Amino acid sequence: MAVAEMKVLTLIGLNEDKNAVLDALFKSGAAQIKTSGEYELTSKAAAADTDGISADIERVERAITTISAAENQLPKEERVAVEKDGFGVTKEQFFAVADERERVSEILGEVERATERRADLKARAEKLKADIRSLEPYLCLNESFSYYSDTKKACVFLGVMPSDKFNAFIEKSAENGVIAELLGVKNGETTVCAVAHKEDKTTAEELLTKSAFKRSPFSGEMKASVETARLEAEIADIEKEREKLLATVCSFAGEVGKLKLYSDYLGFMKEKLAAGDNFAETARAFVLEAYVPTEAEDRVESAIKSLPAATFTTYATVGRDEFAPTLNRNGRLVENFEAVTNMYSAPAYGALDPNAVMSFFFSLFMGVIMADVGYGILMFVGGLLFARTQRDGTSVNRMAKVFAFGGVFAVLFGVLFDSWLGFPLLRKVLGEGYNAFYSAHLDQITANASLAGINVPAILMWCLGLGTAQIGVGLILKAVQCFSRRQFVEGVFGGLVWAVAMFALIVWVYGIATGTTAMSTYGLYVLVGAVAIGVLTAGIGEKGFAVFTKSFSSAYGLINYVSDILSYARLYGLMLSGAQIASIFTNTLAIGMLFPLGVGGVIAGVILIIVGNVFNLAINLLGAYIHDARLQYVEFYGKFYEGEGELFTPIGSRTQHTYFKSEI
Repeated sequence: MAVAEMKVLTLIGLNEDKNAVLDALFKSGAAQIKTSGEYELTSKAAAADTDGISADIERVERAITTISAAENQLPKEERVAVEKDGFGVTKEQFFAVADERERVSEILGEVERATERRADLKARAEKLKADIRSLEPYLCLNESFSYYSDTKKACVFLGVMPSDKFNAFIEKSAENGVIAELLGVKNGETTVCAVAHKEDKTTAEELLTKSAFKRSPFSGEMKASVETARLEAEIADIEKEREKLLATVCSFAGEVGKLKLYSDYLGFMKEKLAAGDNFAETARAFVLEAYVPTEAEDRVESAIKSLPAATFTTYATVGRDEFAPTLNRNGRLVENFEAVTNMYSAPAYGALDPNAVMSFFFSLFMGVIMADVGYGILMFVGGLLFARTQRDGTSVNRMAKVFAFGGVFAVLFGVLFDSWLGFPLLRKVLGEGYNAFYSAHLDQITANASLAGINVPAILMWCLGLGTAQIGVGLILKAVQCFSRRQFVEGVFGGLVWAVAMFALIVWVYGIATGTTAMSTYGLYVLVGAVAIGVLTAGIGEKGFAVFTKSFSSAYGLINYVSDILSYARLYGLMLSGAQIASIFTNTLAIGMLFPLGVGGVIAGVILIIVGNVFNLAINLLGAYIHDARLQYVEFYGKFYEGEGELFTPIGSRTQHTYFKSEI
């Protein structure tokens, strides 16, 4: 539960050693290049080189996409497994891929040539198919197109017109001395041969134009059927060649991993060039600044000193009131919940890391919302199994584990509220005594608490109590953060006093609900006293008239505390809706209506229980995450959290396809 302390490394070296120094910092996995603010930066000529590397990366990525797409066109039994993103490599393997430059260039050339040739062949095939479509209306002809040529005295028109215009054309042509013959009909078009004396050519053309006639573009001794067969054979040959070219592309499927690694390597080369723009330089030397975690100082220094290069290094600790990137240090369980916080905002470098405390409340509230043994088991097992399919440390991997840990609490609350996929197992087994106890104290609807003569669902009050406790803990964390900055007055009166008020409120309400006079009396005394102190001291750090106005605004702010506490009623609402839906599917429909119908009813009931509860689990998980996260972000973090942090990103760690097996 801490943000790692950072130091700023200042390194002076010779320009000729710059590349080796950056490689060493990359291998250490613990240095983020810093933009210098103390030195005047010289203009760099690396833009053209960066653009060149970008073009190389695009070329490699196109080849990766092309090979993967080609594999997907093959039958499943013929496909070769293409290396998926997220495979691990060592730093040595990462640098060794630079030696594969010639092989990568060879692969890219062959893939590009095959792809271009396939594209040309496809265009040729499309042209031939268009020619075949043009010939289709004339497949009805037994003669060559030359048979329909003009004679000395007559004009011959061969072509097609819309079928719905043919009858009208026949009538008009007969009246104007034009002879027309229907040769065939296909796809709403009629193939027509019209003959007219040459002196009637103009009249014939006018009639044909009005009938939307399209004259045949073909002539000579060619026959439509013969030409179509020739074109189809040519298309078949083209498709065979395209399949061979596809096989050529697919033959590199086993090389995709190498291409992806090389792409990431090029990305690192580009990053190094861009990093150089942040260095101050002279004709022979450069100055580099980088953020380094204090705990990794020896490792970074060792990596630099291992170089056969002359360098000078110093390390200066970054104060908690200064800017530095954020590196959280949490245990293996808590680090998974960093994904939840980072979706909101990473903690600032000088702020408190909330993940250890938040992880408990987040899992607790998710358990309250789900509150079913079956759902909890599915969340735990399913979350861990899904996490194993994702690369360790990714947001998806961590979120899957977050749901798994929430499943543990869902099982506990499922036992408490006697929900086993909606079935009341304990109430069926333990009999009337337990049923009476459950109805009086645990039932989400019938168990009531009396507050000033008003009956309120007891479970709702417990949810509000949990929320009040979390707000109190948030105020304690505010005090801890203030104390770490030696802001003792703000920590006591802005944090601890209001935290005492929150816990006193819980004691007071519990005393009223249970009829415990001592708890309600002393709880009220402490509550009123803490609120009074908090309001009266709100302006203790202010000057002048602001001392009084701050107290008034603090008193008005009590409304915000009430609003925040009431927000936790959503825990009860979501739990109740999920429990009722589960009970309807399992008890009302399956057990109550289908099971009594016999074997068929039992089978249908079991299917309904499975399908209905899977649906209920899915929608409840979505609601649980959204509303649970909102409670953390607004009600909890709103009391102390300082975000807007920038996550620590060591040089070379922004890889697209790979990850490094040994990192910080």
